[in-house]
Amino acid sequence: MRRPTRHRPASRRGRRWRLLTLQVAIVLLTVLAVAAIVLRFEDLRTRDLAFEEVHTVATEIAENPDVVTSVNAPDAAEQIQPIAHLAERVAGVEFVVVVNREGLRVAHPDPDEIGEPVSSDHGPIRGGETFRGTEEGPLGVSLRSKVPIWDEGTVVGTVSVGMLQSEIRGDLLEVVLGFAPWVLLAAGLGTAGAAWASRYVRTRIYGADPEEMSALHQSREALLHSVGDGVVGVDEEGRIILINDEASRLLSVDHLVQGQLAAEVLDPDLAALLVAPADSEDAAAGEHAERTTFALAGERILLARVRPIRAGGRDRGQTLTVQDRTELEANLRELEGHRSLTETLRSQTHEFSNRLHVISGLLSLGEAGEAQDYLRSLTGLSGAPFQHDLSDASLSALVGAKSVVAREAGVGLSLAQECAVDPAWRADDDALTVVANLLTNAIEAAGDGGSVVLDVTAGVGGFAVVVDDSGPGVDPASAQRLFRWGTSTKEDGTGAAQPAGGRGVGLALVDRIARRRHGRVSVAVSPQGGARFRAEWPGQETPEPTEAAQ
Repeated sequence: MRRPTRHRPASRRGRRWRLLTLQVAIVLLTVLAVAAIVLRFEDLRTRDLAFEEVHTVATEIAENPDVVTSVNAPDAAEQIQPIAHLAERVAGVEFVVVVNREGLRVAHPDPDEIGEPVSSDHGPIRGGETFRGTEEGPLGVSLRSKVPIWDEGTVVGTVSVGMLQSEIRGDLLEVVLGFAPWVLLAAGLGTAGAAWASRYVRTRIYGADPEEMSALHQSREALLHSVGDGVVGVDEEGRIILINDEASRLLSVDHLVQGQLAAEVLDPDLAALLVAPADSEDAAAGEHAERTTFALAGERILLARVRPIRAGGRDRGQTLTVQDRTELEANLRELEGHRSLTETLRSQTHEFSNRLHVISGLLSLGEAGEAQDYLRSLTGLSGAPFQHDLSDASLSALVGAKSVVAREAGVGLSLAQECAVDPAWRADDDALTVVANLLTNAIEAAGDGGSVVLDVTAGVGGFAVVVDDSGPGVDPASAQRLFRWGTSTKEDGTGAAQPAGGRGVGLALVDRIARRRHGRVSVAVSPQGGARFRAEWPGQETPEPTEAAQ
């Protein structure tokens, strides 16, 4: 069975030859069109020069005093014929004809024509008019100029000077022959340039034909906008060359950003990932060919992968693939809270079972009083961790869950006496996220034996939360860096801050939420010796009631 792919090279060569032929034809047609236009203008210019020359010669002869005084004399031919011959030789015109008042020639290139009537109409000229145009005479078609001879305001004769049109065309032919080598040279250079341009374009598109490029572009667009991940491509200069719909949604940009620098339109954290390590030693060693990390875009947590683009043995740019992990991270945090709560309940169940055994033993021994004392002691020790109601059920449940985590970590979590939550206020996702992140950081910073104090103020005027801990505190010089993505106060065991993609998400997210709500986040020294984090934003304005509503 024959394979159709065997005919592809011949077909491809045929398409290349057709493309080259088309380019050469365009070059040749362009050069020929330019040459025709130039020759047309040269023809007109030559005719104008010829008319100007014959008119000048005719005017000078008509104003010659010898011609004026002798044009009607009996010996006019002897007087004027030498002047006419001299003008023909000096000016290079074909003929000079002088006619007297009766319309008889007194000067002509052919002596036999002297004394004969003029062959063309000189009536308007004897009336004082001037003629400039083309006429056919005994010598052929010529470009002529006819002027009257004036003597004290009276026309006493006429002068006709002309050049044969054939001679003018002969001069033009000489110009064409002199111009032709340059036209051929331009056509040859254009053909060579077209062949070079065609070859250069093929190398730039990796040998693909126009039909293949069209199909490739359609396939790329279809694939690019159908994938579920966000895809961004940048060239060697860091300019965005492609972006699909999912990337536009996740990064909150539109397709008009194509052609702009990634550093100008993308989030700084994402733009930093696209800085190619071309100047680094790792890049020279071939490392970091692909990088995977977490990044923050707005308030979205994204899994970002950066891969280099290589074609033709050289780097052509980079691609950034992003996947939304915001919901997954929230579910993981919620799952971690449930796991902690489950472990706590399991340990409490075991402890409760032991206490029931103690009570059962006391009752079986008849020690009812001892059992009552034991129950009273348990009641006093096992009270709820919080004796204050935060009014909002969601916020109370969140703080209650965090209190269990704090107790398991050996941290005392308490509410400040200044807590003031309006009963009509309801906690939204932003408030719950901010409180959860600040409490998580404070509990981890306080450590075993430490303490955390929570102060919440919420109502129509706005929302504010203050979390104090007894941990090691925060260096004031690096306080503002804590709100940047990937920066954490927690060490990884080596004394170094956690890198981006590890920890350092919570405070950055808190800062972005506060700024979106037109608020702010600040850090200071806590009265308990550690750090104090405060997040706040104003409440939403409510429209004043109208007179009709009142």
